[in-house]
Amino acid sequence: MPELQIRTMRPTDLSAVFALQICAYPAEYHEPVEALASRLAAGAEFCFVAQLAGQLAGYVFAHPWVGDPPALHVPLAPIVEPEHVFIHDLAVSPACRRASTGKRLQAAVLESATRRDFADMRLVAVGAARLFWQGMGFRDFPCAELHPAYGEAVVMGQQIRA
Repeated sequence: MPELQIRTMRPTDLSAVFALQICAYPAEYHEPVEALASRLAAGAEFCFVAQLAGQLAGYVFAHPWVGDPPALHVPLAPIVEPEHVFIHDLAVSPACRRASTGKRLQAAVLESATRRDFADMRLVAVGAARLFWQGMGFRDFPCAELHPAYGEAVVMGQQIRA
């Protein structure tokens, strides 16, 4: 059986990542490739893909951020003084959900955030994803404003260091 490989995302991965996003989420969460590319550019050391037998099994976009979660569907503006790592999107192919793919992708982001000495990570959990993130140690996090494109969602955070 082939082993799951986690590696940093490259710009050449974006078309396969976009295709997986289309399969993983309802249409209102599909983001244009330009928006995804801006997230990769903003946080290249925090974005990863999982591959199984040379095929995309999952991905995670994360990047340094400051303040409330960024809007969906639009490219990111550069962040000069980030205060935390924001996990923008994590998706796993249905065939690979029992291989701890999501956990391994999140662990890669955590390792990068720790290496860069960030104090915490934040994300927006949509739908049933809240349970997954709670299992990964994330807790509800107060947020002043959440972009309406997120729909029914909750902001969550995880402290990395005191």
